[in-house]
Amino acid sequence: MSRRMLSVMGLSAVLSLALAACGSSGSTATPAASTPASAPASAAAACAVSGTPGSVTVSIKDFAFNPSAITAKVGETVTFTNGDTASHTATLDDGTCDTKLITNGKSGSLTFSAAGAYPFHCTVHTDMKGTITVS
Repeated sequence: MSRRMLSVMGLSAVLSLALAACGSSGSTATPAASTPASAPASAAAACAVSGTPGSVTVSIKDFAFNPSAITAKVGETVTFTNGDTASHTATLDDGTCDTKLITNGKSGSLTFSAAGAYPFHCTVHTDMKGTITVS
């Protein structure tokens, strides 16, 4: 092989390693799914965890969100209250917002600042799903 070919191959290997290192944050978090077409482009800024109970309430019972189709207005807070003995989360499918674990009898709240459809799930029990539609 020519020196030039070896140089290009070496540079390619170095760049590949550098890019791989840049892509790793050292976090053990699960990578976020791609942002759904119906979600706002800046979904990370559209939802925030709230310490205050909201006017839109969702119960978690028998490993299901009730209701699973939730409607809210921009600025409203959605509160999830766990009536199961198992812990649950309410996590947007794109991973940008998460209540963290909600234990039995406790609540977690999310406030939405942008209109859109926000599919969500429980990270512990992935069959538990729903959608929050904010207008």
